[in-house]
Amino acid sequence: MNIKKLNIKKFLGTALISAVIISSFAGCASGSASNSNQASAEGNNELRNLRVALMTGQPDQYAVFIGTEEGIFEKHNIKLETTEYAAGINTVDAIVNGTADTGLLADFAAVNRFGNTLHDTNLNLFAELSSGKANDGGVYVAPEYANDLSKLADSAGWITNIGTVSEYYNWQGQVALGLDPSTQKAVNTDSTQTALAVASKGNASAVVANGSLAKKYEELGWVLAATSDEVGSVIGGYLVTTNEFLDGNTDLLADYLTALNESVDYINHNLDESAKKISGKFGIEAEQFKADWKNQTIVIGFSEEGAKNLDDVNSWAFGQGKYPEEYNVRDFIRTEAIEKAFPDRVTLKK
Repeated sequence: MNIKKLNIKKFLGTALISAVIISSFAGCASGSASNSNQASAEGNNELRNLRVALMTGQPDQYAVFIGTEEGIFEKHNIKLETTEYAAGINTVDAIVNGTADTGLLADFAAVNRFGNTLHDTNLNLFAELSSGKANDGGVYVAPEYANDLSKLADSAGWITNIGTVSEYYNWQGQVALGLDPSTQKAVNTDSTQTALAVASKGNASAVVANGSLAKKYEELGWVLAATSDEVGSVIGGYLVTTNEFLDGNTDLLADYLTALNESVDYINHNLDESAKKISGKFGIEAEQFKADWKNQTIVIGFSEEGAKNLDDVNSWAFGQGKYPEEYNVRDFIRTEAIEKAFPDRVTLKK
């Protein structure tokens, strides 16, 4: 197979594998406390607490930071308490164990969690944050495999993070390269740093990467074997909460979505200023952030396309034996909050 060499553009999504940087916060709200919290805000304009689990390097992390800096959430009577996690599997764990009210999940993490807790879950997806094809990066292989991809079956394996969307991306990449996924090994890692360390030591042979992470593998001498367009990678991000929290805090979540959207708009209209602040806070180069951000498709709503993406991932995951029982992922979509915030952006068909 001929290997394509491309000039890689920056892109914000990676494979949703990144470093864990945890900032602590306090407080667990019961259902009655949440209802009381909402009622007091409506009557007295007091700030309502919302505990948000953020994934490192994802759009909501940057929007939350800038929105907080600019007083956007406070304007909507919201006080955010945030914690940062490496992947969706960690954010949903925080919601399930009661240390967060909402967070971001990638498509595979969502369908996998629902499928494995089908009769014992109170989770729902209440908004779509972003969805679209990755427009850079793709499958990278260690240089010794670049001219003979068939040798990957006997190699160290593909970098992954079990339980995250990287499992799905790897399968797509293997199929795109004409490989039999059943013959490919997996190298489990828990962060970007670990993945890069494994790659640099020769303990892995392939990875699916986009944006800034793709550049890191290029710097290690890894070769682009298939582009994201050839792989067909779709990056879908969805906001999750519990049924109890949504029932008692629909207005609060609707206001959060409104404020999050305003924060995204603020970054779009003040990109240089925002990039400087984000660079100072998170260590990403300002120009790199701007290039990444411009390549994002961030539309807070719930589209039929976004729901169809979940259907496709669900079908694949069940077919791969990720969970024992087939189910309809749309049964776990609730649109009350997004319909309050942006009714014209809800186009999915239940």
